[in-house]
Amino acid sequence: MLLNGMKKEKQLIHYLFAVFCGSLCMVGVQKISAPSIGVYSYLIGLFTCATCNMSWLISRTLFRKHTPISKVHIAVAGTIAGLIMFNQTWHYLVSVDVQVFPDSQFMWRLKQGMAEITVLLSSSILVLSFWEALRGYKEKTKTQKLQANIFASCYFLAVFNASILPKFLFSESEFQQFEPLIITSSALLIVLAMQLVMFLQKRAHSSVPESADIEVLNPEKVVKATNQAEQSENNEVEAELITGIEALINKQVYLQTNMKISDFAQALAVPEYKISRAIRYHFKAANFNLFINQYRIQHAQGLLLKDEATHWSILSIAMESGFSSLATFNRVFKSIVGVNPNEFRKQNNSLVEQKIIGLTD
Repeated sequence: MLLNGMKKEKQLIHYLFAVFCGSLCMVGVQKISAPSIGVYSYLIGLFTCATCNMSWLISRTLFRKHTPISKVHIAVAGTIAGLIMFNQTWHYLVSVDVQVFPDSQFMWRLKQGMAEITVLLSSSILVLSFWEALRGYKEKTKTQKLQANIFASCYFLAVFNASILPKFLFSESEFQQFEPLIITSSALLIVLAMQLVMFLQKRAHSSVPESADIEVLNPEKVVKATNQAEQSENNEVEAELITGIEALINKQVYLQTNMKISDFAQALAVPEYKISRAIRYHFKAANFNLFINQYRIQHAQGLLLKDEATHWSILSIAMESGFSSLATFNRVFKSIVGVNPNEFRKQNNSLVEQKIIGLTD
């Protein structure tokens, strides 16, 4: 939680993971403090409302590249959080014998109904979290399949360990004795799986930009290497490879946040060096990173000019265009277009206004 909360360039996944870990910590605090503080542990329980619902949002963010979280998903997660808080509040009021409603039967029926809805939604969310990792499994790259297998396996084992396995191994009294250990081990398994997938995605994403940054910082080396390659007899690019790359571009694969040259190579069943050679000699781009970013910036420019996206934030434009952070988007946009996204939007809005005034005159 602390590592993700203190990152300088935080992304959505870091915020979600920090909240998830914080909520798990509050679950532990509630369990530990319950014997000593009694009914007040239910007040701590108000902050345990971001566990299964937050894990669902995290799984969507990890395995969905385009708009992983919308207002509907936030509403569903918020509803579950509200139900959990209602349940904890009800337990507290009952424990301190506060008569909120004159009719106690009404309150009891309301509580029972809310409890059933909470269990149903929580169970459904757990299944959805598991499914997010395996969704579109056949189309995933080898690296993406590894990440999906890690997440799905750990998630299944954690749920199995917390809910099914104890029924076969322990009696009810024994389960109460071992419950803290069971819940803790299951929660840690999910946390470690999430952290491992985040690490693998970061490493895969940073492998290409590192080499690209070297080329950008050393333009003389790029020119020298290009001239040497042009003199080589083996710099011809196959027509089928060019067609394949163009087909991938037409499918807008560049909008995927973690797109790498290895993904192109795997999709076209060719070595990575052939993709790199085609990009340099046919598409006239210095490296794969620049090649992809050119299409991303074109897409971003289109969004900035759309009337429907007038109220979109620059961060939303960046995410929709395949960038993983706002800082990277601003830097790349300015290097290609010459101005930052905000200035580009203002300039074009001014031109539109001038044309409208001219037409009215």
